[in-house]
Amino acid sequence: MDVGWVSAVVALVGAAVAAASVVVTVLEGRRMRRNTEFSVHRDLWWQRWTWVVERALSRDPDDHDAAALMTHALTTRSWVTEDDEWVVWAVQRAERRRLHPERTRDRDGGRSR
Repeated sequence: MDVGWVSAVVALVGAAVAAASVVVTVLEGRRMRRNTEFSVHRDLWWQRWTWVVERALSRDPDDHDAAALMTHALTTRSWVTEDDEWVVWAVQRAERRRLHPERTRDRDGGRSR
């Protein structure tokens, strides 16, 4: 094989590797951005749940109304997870226990303490 052809083949292989590298870098950057956005979103989501729980367990009835409104807003989103449903159940249970300690039953039907 002629030196010119070898140089051309090496140049083409190098260009293909460089193009593949650019594609991989772009795809990896997009994936990392999505992961970062998801992490930030979940962090804000749990901050909102903390806000809801603080108000739901407050002694102020106005705080309870605000917590109920925010709970509805949070649970009607498309990204609700099992963790979110558990938080709703726990807040509702705590609220029932606070309002009616003598009648509150836990999830399994036993008396709560």
